[in-house]
Amino acid sequence: MTLPARAEVSAEKGQKLFKQYCASCHGITNKMVGPALKGITQKRSEKWLIEWIRNNAALRAAGDKDAIAIWEEYGRNEMPAFLSLTDDDIRSILAYVEQDAPAAAAPTGGPGAAAPAREQPTMLLYVIIAVLLAIFLTLVRANMLLRRMTAEVTGEPMPEPVPWGQRLRSPKAIAFYSLVAVGLLGFTLADSAIRLGRSKNYTPEQPINFSHELHAGILKIDCRYCHSSAEKSKVAGIPTVNTCMNCHAAVQQGRTPEGTAEIQKIYAAYENNRPIQWVKIHNLPDHVYFSHAQHVTVGKIACQTCHGPVESMKKVYQYASLSMGWCLNCHRQTEVQFQDNAYYTMFTELHEKLKKDSTLKVTAQMTGGDECQRCHY
Repeated sequence: MTLPARAEVSAEKGQKLFKQYCASCHGITNKMVGPALKGITQKRSEKWLIEWIRNNAALRAAGDKDAIAIWEEYGRNEMPAFLSLTDDDIRSILAYVEQDAPAAAAPTGGPGAAAPAREQPTMLLYVIIAVLLAIFLTLVRANMLLRRMTAEVTGEPMPEPVPWGQRLRSPKAIAFYSLVAVGLLGFTLADSAIRLGRSKNYTPEQPINFSHELHAGILKIDCRYCHSSAEKSKVAGIPTVNTCMNCHAAVQQGRTPEGTAEIQKIYAAYENNRPIQWVKIHNLPDHVYFSHAQHVTVGKIACQTCHGPVESMKKVYQYASLSMGWCLNCHRQTEVQFQDNAYYTMFTELHEKLKKDSTLKVTAQMTGGDECQRCHY
């Protein structure tokens, strides 16, 4: 069967959809939880494949013998329904699967995306103060030597040297200590108040020892397969037990005895019909509005930009401070996907500037990303 050419159908688009929705259960040339997909369009009609991928349970309920046979062959594992996929979305997936040499590119927000540098720690300020103090003492010592040399040349008598112990206890020294202490105390209090409620490097114990290094890194499961609402909702969402069971209905054993014990916790939750009590790591104040859909779908921001290199984390922790300053710096520096993006069609003035200067880089700040009411309203 030859796939018909359509403007909305492309293997490139299909690659992204495949990595997001299919790669955790299907290989192109290798059998995984589900069958290998290479050559599937020669075995089934396009109409049947669209119905099967969109809602295989409905196809089985209608009595389709092929659908029932596949379901039986693969241990009656439930394949999730993908009602949000259009016909052309599914055709794009099939086009990607059937192309000769599918490229193994990392998805947006998946492994391989660049991660930002960590913020400089407050300890740096104290190091600078220590260096300045050392320079100050060196200059005092040099001044004393120069005065002594001048006195030897001019023949003027040198004043009696004051012992260092007495110098350090003099009224001037005490006044200096007081000013430094007040300055450091004020800075520490202000810095602590600013950081109040933030939880950078927060790494809570989770009910199941889930490894992002294994799932997102080694197995290359797209972030959006488990956090499925990140593209269309304010929150990214926490995967349900059923999402875990899409794979673990077949994968019952871990790579180590400890891994197998953790997988059994998933089975226990599934069999007892209770959710897994995951502990939330990334928290923003109640007065802050943040939308994952705005950043992931419109801004095309990689997950690692805010969450760090999750594909290398055995245990996830809060990578960035998520402070207001951190967010504003990102808005000032990050170039948005402005061209061919329906969300930005209203910014006619910027589009006119781009026509005159194709090298212009549009940042989130230029579209109002530093206005207070964008996040506080």
